[in-house]
Amino acid sequence: RRQGQYGTALLRTAAADVSRPSTLEPLILEGPLRGVIFAASASAKGGSAAAVDRDGLISTAELCVRARVPRLCIVSSGAVTRPDSAVYKLLNFVGKGIMEAKIEGEDGVRQLYASPDLVAGGIGYTIIRPGGLTPAYDEAGAWLGQGVSALELNQGDSVSGRVSRADVASLCVESLMSKAAFDTTFECYEADTAKPLESVGISNILKQRKPTSVKTGKERRSSSGAWQDVFTGLINDVTA
Repeated sequence: RRQGQYGTALLRTAAADVSRPSTLEPLILEGPLRGVIFAASASAKGGSAAAVDRDGLISTAELCVRARVPRLCIVSSGAVTRPDSAVYKLLNFVGKGIMEAKIEGEDGVRQLYASPDLVAGGIGYTIIRPGGLTPAYDEAGAWLGQGVSALELNQGDSVSGRVSRADVASLCVESLMSKAAFDTTFECYEADTAKPLESVGISNILKQRKPTSVKTGKERRSSSGAWQDVFTGLINDVTA
């Protein structure tokens, strides 16, 4: 376990299995938690996509709602709503249905949190869809996060790129404290790797750093260098 830039003061760790809700119940309790980050995903080490990325996520969300945890942050995937894209097809094939499971999990969360009572009570979620993930640390253990100034957020699932796991981790933690990220879904990537989904796969393989000139109008960046500013202007899922 590495402390990263947040140390351990803001983070409590414990062993659990998201495919077995009974192991989560003693951990997700009303009162002490400011937020929960769900970054689990199916892998060769265990757990199918349906059990982890769909059912595990929805079970975790149900526990968070029951405990009235102020925010659930979810790490999903770019291209998850674009089944006709090459990125989706490749990841879904290699991951044995993982993209289908991720979008079903996302939709289940949005439906669960649609209750006016939860919205009024400040109980919400944030769904982050990273582009192609790059390492958080180099071989010497140095932190490889580029920082918020290098990142771009977007909405609509039409643009992606590459992003360090370190910066995804930072976005997760910072989003828990952001009112602007309440009940939102957005993509994230390093701004100079931005490409339309049609060409992002080749761009990522070649490690290109020549951003697309095509804009969606929903790009979000931090002009101040402060993490909280990057969330400003995000469109809430209810009004999207």
